[in-house]
Amino acid sequence: MQLRVAIVLIVLHGVDMHEVMINPEQVTSLRQARRTEHNKLFTHEAQCMIGLTDGKFVAVVESCKAVRELVEHEVSRPPDTPRRGP
Repeated sequence: MQLRVAIVLIVLHGVDMHEVMINPEQVTSLRQARRTEHNKLFTHEAQCMIGLTDGKFVAVVESCKAVRELVEHEVSRPPDTPRRGP
C-alpha cells in the first residue's frame, strides 16, 4: 500500500524580499495596509498582513487581493491537478 502526501505552499515575499512559504490551509485573515493614516502594524514596504492558525502574523509585499487569489486557488484546487505556474 502506498501513501502519497502532498503539502501545498504558496510563495510570497517578505519586506526584505526573501521568499516566504505559507500553507494556504493555515491562513485565517488578511489585513491590507492603509496608506492614508499612520499605521504601527506595517512598514512602508508591507502591503498585506497575513494571520495564521498558530497565531503568528506575516507581513508581505504582495497585495491582499493577490494573496487572496493565490490562497483561494490552492485551497479549491482538486488533489492531483497541476498547480498554477508563475
